[in-house]
Amino acid sequence: MGIKLKDLLQLPSLREAEVIAGHNSLTSTVTSLSFLEVSDMDFFDHKIAMENEYYAGELVITSLFSIRNDAKKQCDTIRYLHSIGEIGMILYYVGIVIPKLSQEVIKVADELDFVIIQMPKNNVSLRYNEAIVEIMSEILKQKSADNIVNEVLEKASLLPEHLRSVEMTLKILSDILRTNIILTNADGEVINQIKWPRNSTMDVARFVQQNQIEDGLQQQIDEFSFYYKEIYHKDNGVLNLYLIREHNLLTQLECEQAVELVRVSLNLWGKKHGEVSEYALLQAILNDESEKMYRLAKSLAVDVKGINMMWLLQLSDLQQEKEIKEELMEHVAKYYQTCVVQVVDNQLVVLLGNYRHNDSEIELSNEFMNSTQYQEQIESIVLCPRMRNTTDVRNTYQLVNEVASQVPTVFKARKNFSISEMRQVAYGIKLVQSGEEQVEGWLALLEPIIDNQEYMTTLCCFLLDSSADFQRCSELLFIHKNTVKYRIKKISELLGYDVTHFSGSYECYMACMIYCLITN
Repeated sequence: MGIKLKDLLQLPSLREAEVIAGHNSLTSTVTSLSFLEVSDMDFFDHKIAMENEYYAGELVITSLFSIRNDAKKQCDTIRYLHSIGEIGMILYYVGIVIPKLSQEVIKVADELDFVIIQMPKNNVSLRYNEAIVEIMSEILKQKSADNIVNEVLEKASLLPEHLRSVEMTLKILSDILRTNIILTNADGEVINQIKWPRNSTMDVARFVQQNQIEDGLQQQIDEFSFYYKEIYHKDNGVLNLYLIREHNLLTQLECEQAVELVRVSLNLWGKKHGEVSEYALLQAILNDESEKMYRLAKSLAVDVKGINMMWLLQLSDLQQEKEIKEELMEHVAKYYQTCVVQVVDNQLVVLLGNYRHNDSEIELSNEFMNSTQYQEQIESIVLCPRMRNTTDVRNTYQLVNEVASQVPTVFKARKNFSISEMRQVAYGIKLVQSGEEQVEGWLALLEPIIDNQEYMTTLCCFLLDSSADFQRCSELLFIHKNTVKYRIKKISELLGYDVTHFSGSYECYMACMIYCLITN
């Protein structure tokens, strides 16, 4: 089912290799191996990467040829591979393709516990196939199925929280067993469908409909082994699990472990897993459950492919959740054909699509915030336009939630935000976390005024809370507009930047953000 990374290093093909980063992850289990030919992640992400996949337990082999002279892109590659679940890489031809792996790259890998196994340097006799044959031989060895449940749950626990779901658990199980998996409700409607391999053209749902077998039995049908088990779950009622493997029979223990895993994953992440509702649809989008998402969207007649706008409203409490939701739905339904409005935790998530007016979409959120009778209950609203697909929706939702706790620290007197501003906050947090040298570099821009509290308060309010609007700044600081103008003029003279012009204000804007993050 897999092999520990530390054990791989004992193989003859890897015995001379050196672990140069990610030592803390050497106990991770490798369950698959991949060859990374396209190492430029900008190209990979847009042209090759599959949506709704997470490569837990995968190790990549690469020489980073296409980005051999770009340390920044090498860092970006490691971050991206880590973000999609890869546990490490075997790096070939250092000294030949890459002259030397930079310390910056090694540092990024260490911070992420991403393993880099460097093959012997300056060695042209190295062959990929030697490592591939040995590693795959170890991975594919027939090992006991006793620990499938623990192995899958261990991998699932390492996933980002938003990816821990029944569907992702089934994907991991599918990869381990090399088996097609279908989960249906009592009426036979497909809830989850995982194909193996993923590019399979087999109509597994039709196969299930055309072939009926007894509960708890496995049957050979043509070249397929077919297993069926009825599962009862307290929140979902009766569910049907089907396992379809090509050529080889599943062992009885593998079948039993698969059933147990489904039961456990339903208990952990499957509350109302079979429910047909807009809330279930939204959860499927946010949890990266593609099969479930499309099934629910079809049942609810929601055009998920048409969604291109999202609002995220943070609520102070949920006492008037229903009233706020109804008012908001009434407002957006006038402008959009596709409207999904649901509460997730203390947040109203609004997904919109198929705009049917010529008015500015950006103004609609401001219009709602200015007219709603629940302004006190709404702590903030983030406008997220240009959502290309549900992956953008999910990634944007995650970004906003990651920085939400720091937003009041940076913006002290605002409720309306753009997703661009959330990205800037995320960037600011990253800079602060990157170390003292980076922070000092940014704060050096403010050095002439950093000890003048009056000037610092004015500048932060002017750039962060007032969008460089003198009148708004004067209202927030309870001083005359001319006083603000005078202070900003003096600040610009001291800093050597005209903070009223974008070319001079952006760096000061970021410096003020970092100042707020480290002083509050």
